[in-house]
Amino acid sequence: MIGRFFRKFYLHIVIWTILLLLPFITYLYQPDKIADFKAYSALSHLVNIVFLATHFYLHCYVVAPTYFFGRRKIFVLLIALGFATYVALNYCIVYFNPAGELAHLTKENILFVRLVIGPGIIYSLCMITSSMIFLYDEQARQKELNKQIALEKTTAELTMLKLQISPHFLFNTLNNIRWLIRKQSPDSEDTIVKLSEMLRYILYEVNGPKVELFKEIDHMRNFIALQTLRLPIQGNITLDIEDKVKNRMIPPLLFIHFVENAFKYGVDSKTAPQIQFQFQETQGGIIFISRNRILQHTEPRPNEGIGLTNVRRRLQLLYPNRHDLSIRKTDVGDFEVTLKLMTDED
Repeated sequence: MIGRFFRKFYLHIVIWTILLLLPFITYLYQPDKIADFKAYSALSHLVNIVFLATHFYLHCYVVAPTYFFGRRKIFVLLIALGFATYVALNYCIVYFNPAGELAHLTKENILFVRLVIGPGIIYSLCMITSSMIFLYDEQARQKELNKQIALEKTTAELTMLKLQISPHFLFNTLNNIRWLIRKQSPDSEDTIVKLSEMLRYILYEVNGPKVELFKEIDHMRNFIALQTLRLPIQGNITLDIEDKVKNRMIPPLLFIHFVENAFKYGVDSKTAPQIQFQFQETQGGIIFISRNRILQHTEPRPNEGIGLTNVRRRLQLLYPNRHDLSIRKTDVGDFEVTLKLMTDED
């Protein structure tokens, strides 16, 4: 770990060391000037270097990654605030200089140059260099991420198929259709059509990286309709969508896991299920909410958590730093999932 850190930052260490020792290099060629050495000047130089180095790495690894792409105004404001702080620091250095530097600079009418122009050039170079390193690292990270997405694409597609349409669901649906046909129910044909539409969507329409949200919603409607066939007690199942979100482009089969889980854990043979799904518009994206009552299940679930792990992994790959997934138990005992996606940057 130490070796990896040194390999990454050894050049940084060399450059900052040179900058720290720069004022003292002249003593190597003019040893007689050592007698003019002033401790206050050395201390003020050290304070400047520590300040610049601190802001350099805060900008590179905190400010830029957090605000550069999404909140540019805050990014600029923080840079301006850092520069103002640097000007104030230099004013304090000049003000408290026992050699009377403030009076000298005022007399020579170069106080503005010393406090604003000079520090402005130095601070700008520091921030520009820091931003260039951040952008270079971000480009390298994005290239690596694209490679990882390409390598995982085939496996992810197969995994999605296995996760989204389980044999258990298919067997139950086919048994329900057989039961409807035996009853000569008028709903049997419609049920077969819905199952056919689901299979067609998964097999033929989700090959691309994005689909329109309304297609995903239609797929969810079909899934919900088939799931309601096997409800032992009729309950309240709702799907509410704001019109403005329907044409958003989103990765396919991203929400269906939460719909499956709502039916998996929100239905039993004694209680009327209460399940709600919502799609809402938010600034720059969409919010998906799934809410259901928590009902007890006694049977073992050896594969529990695999689906959620896959969803989290896909979100990390497709929406790095642009999603927020919250899973919690509400005060009234409901299980609630809230997924916020910033889709405007796609």
